[in-house]
Amino acid sequence: MKTLFQAATLAFVIGVSVLAQAAPPPNFIVILSDDQGWGTTSVTMDPLVPDSKSDFFKTPNIERLAAAGMRFSQGYASHCNCSPSRGALQTGRSPAALHLTDIIERNAGPEYVGNKLIPPHHVSALPAAEQTIPELLKAKNPAYRAAHFGKWHLAGGGPAQFGYDESDGPTGNREGSVKVNLPDDPKKIFSTTREAIAFLQKQVQAGHPFYLQVSYYATHAADQSRPATFAKFQAAPKGQRHDNVPYGAMLADLDTGIGQLLDAVKAVGISTNTYILYTSDNGCVPTDDPANINGPVHGYKASVWEGGIRVPFMVAGPGVKPGSVSRTPVVGYDFLPTICELAGLTIWPKVVEGGSMKPVLLGDGSAAVKRPGDFLVFHWPHYQHGKHSTPDTTILADGWKLHYWWETGQVQLFHLDQDLGESKDLAATQPARAAAMKKTLTNYLATVDAQLPVKNPDYNPATDPTLRPKAGRRGQNASGGDE
Repeated sequence: MKTLFQAATLAFVIGVSVLAQAAPPPNFIVILSDDQGWGTTSVTMDPLVPDSKSDFFKTPNIERLAAAGMRFSQGYASHCNCSPSRGALQTGRSPAALHLTDIIERNAGPEYVGNKLIPPHHVSALPAAEQTIPELLKAKNPAYRAAHFGKWHLAGGGPAQFGYDESDGPTGNREGSVKVNLPDDPKKIFSTTREAIAFLQKQVQAGHPFYLQVSYYATHAADQSRPATFAKFQAAPKGQRHDNVPYGAMLADLDTGIGQLLDAVKAVGISTNTYILYTSDNGCVPTDDPANINGPVHGYKASVWEGGIRVPFMVAGPGVKPGSVSRTPVVGYDFLPTICELAGLTIWPKVVEGGSMKPVLLGDGSAAVKRPGDFLVFHWPHYQHGKHSTPDTTILADGWKLHYWWETGQVQLFHLDQDLGESKDLAATQPARAAAMKKTLTNYLATVDAQLPVKNPDYNPATDPTLRPKAGRRGQNASGGDE
């Protein structure tokens, strides 16, 4: 029988051994592409939907990431436009709650004139009071270091004001569309990747856990790619659904940059302790492809049809089953609570609306994400005339999706599980369900004090900009702009 001294000594030794073997804090790399639709990769985003994989675009490194982890067949951007989606990712709050419902520059001007409704004036920068992912990680563990490279598009003084130690500053669309970065660095894909790799190498050498966000400018217009990549896609057989050479070449260069980043993670030996989360800020704009570039879904960027918000979404890292698929709906503002919980945080700000994906990621993919509400809302109270987009707010719950059109008060109801293309409006045959979902939507908007469009007292149908002829689709001469 052991003496009390021997037992105490053994307990101490075991305790020291456990501490010595405890896993170090995890690293996190968030890869955010720009304007990349759900169906643009060579990954079958939904095994039940073959056309969720492109028949022309090639993304072998995104395939590699999907093979290493879990892909989500119902992964959503937080919004159908850039700034709101990015702000939601940083804070875990919906754009409706942030009062950030369009890009930061578009807070007045033509989109506010002549419409049936007057859109709300949203905030023009990410509010300084909001707590972000790196700020929460550092509060938990001061050893964490954070960097943001690429497109910020949230103003507010840039990433340095929100917990980031290194960044490119308060960048927007234009920095990714300048011509001086051609031909070797289209959309700054490779220089942004080099910055990211240098940062992670430095942190590994110094022994710091880190949060790294790589926000690529691709695949936002204008299309840019390396000449050799363009030539390769120009010569390649075209698909029956996709054939856009400029976009395909740009996407391929983006994929190459992602591959370089994945190689760097492996080279420094942190693959077993690093979570990599990949998604896009919203869907793609229309192109000249024979079929929707976003996949077999309806709509595009600047709309809350599925084509504007359903995007590639995958996570790899310790405990995540390689090659797995989850059908659980997830959204960009789930990133904050997920990363917090994986890093050991048990609480986060009460205003956070996202839920942790940890039970989904570390299980078989079938668990639910627990949020304050068991639904997702996408609030678009604005116009974008170039894309013929009018105010529309949607709610998703239990496989159903309801649109509320602010100009007319009309509701449309679709059963996404059976009608991915949102083509069969069931509001008339499912009136009770439609009424209940509309009530939930209305209550939610009131709870978060969402900004709403109001009736324009000076409306004149003769000068309504929404009645103009449709603009052209994205082709080889697409411009950059701030859309």
